[in-house]
Amino acid sequence: MPTERERLLAELRQFAASMRSRNIHGAAPLMDLDLTIPQLRAIFLLAEFGSMPMSPMAQESDTTLSACSHLVDKLVRSGFVTRSTDRDDRRVVRCTLTERGRALAERLRQSIPFERQEFLDRLTVKELRIIVQAMTIFQRVMAELQAELSKSSQQGKAAD
Repeated sequence: MPTERERLLAELRQFAASMRSRNIHGAAPLMDLDLTIPQLRAIFLLAEFGSMPMSPMAQESDTTLSACSHLVDKLVRSGFVTRSTDRDDRRVVRCTLTERGRALAERLRQSIPFERQEFLDRLTVKELRIIVQAMTIFQRVMAELQAELSKSSQQGKAAD
């Protein structure tokens, strides 16, 4: 007989599978793009922060400056991002979404259920509280895992 934890975990996995199959149309905007997850992350980052210098963008993306530069090169060639030098410091390379990049970011954002007004309008205040509480727990657990991974990575580098 499964424990309550095992039963709840099975329900959660079943729920996630159900959401994936129901939201396949939501993933459609991603299906026709020839973009990697790091490139999509960069597009969302620029959509959130606007114009960004390359170094902070690499830090926020958790990539090296070289990898970020290569990633941005591809986005520039695809017409989603422009590069320019900073007016105050010519050594700084700034990245900005083009109109095409902004349109893509908005289209992708709208494919996320929590970003769609018609989804949110169907939730009661009580349901919204429950979802916010669950998402807060989810964020905490993700932050704990990230901290553990970062610590393990640093310990591995120190051992080398």
